[in-house]
Amino acid sequence: MMQGAACGLRMVREVEGLILPRGCAGCDLPDTLLCPDCARLLTLPVFSDAPAFALGRALACGPYLGPVRRTLLAWKDHDDRALDRPLGCALSILTARLLAGGQLLSHLPGVANAPILVVPAPSSPRSLRRRGRAHLDPVAAAVAGTLTNLGLSAVVSHSLVMRGIRGKSVAAGGRSDRASRVSGSIAVRQTASLAGYPILVVDDIITTGSTIRQCARALTRAGGFPLTALALAAAPQADSVT
Repeated sequence: MMQGAACGLRMVREVEGLILPRGCAGCDLPDTLLCPDCARLLTLPVFSDAPAFALGRALACGPYLGPVRRTLLAWKDHDDRALDRPLGCALSILTARLLAGGQLLSHLPGVANAPILVVPAPSSPRSLRRRGRAHLDPVAAAVAGTLTNLGLSAVVSHSLVMRGIRGKSVAAGGRSDRASRVSGSIAVRQTASLAGYPILVVDDIITTGSTIRQCARALTRAGGFPLTALALAAAPQADSVT
């Protein structure tokens, strides 16, 4: 029933898109999905300390401010699925830059025939029901596709689940509150086999770093090798995440 309702909602929104003009998700410039100026803000990498990963840092496409913030809220909280493509493109550009720097390849473990697993950060069951989909899947697929196009073997792996919290919100209290909400709630699926696999975690917004840190710890305990986390945006305080 949930799938049928979600499908009906998509159809309504597609019809609305044909009838009603839309503006840029970031600045409301008429007749564009994401204008060049707002898209450019997603090509200003932000680095965050992330010692739980092999690279020691996480990377985001841009700062979670202004037009970038409005764009991501429209995408994840208001189901603007048309943004899947430009946001996937932004994350693909970030992935290509990471490879061009050479650090990712230098940290790959020597496991024969082991593809890079692109693992979306999990959403709570409540968030999945509200959105009607796993919203990170399209951008994770874009990352895996970029890696493949650049000559590496990569697949999307839904290895992580989130349990025991009501939701995953960027506005849920301060740093300590956010950390306590997420702590211990992320686990590896019992059916996942991760031993020896290099892993990239994909998230939407890095706020305190609690989510990606818990992801890395769960993956490491399961024998995986978390390389780094890639996100669409990082909140200003994220440059001091530990």
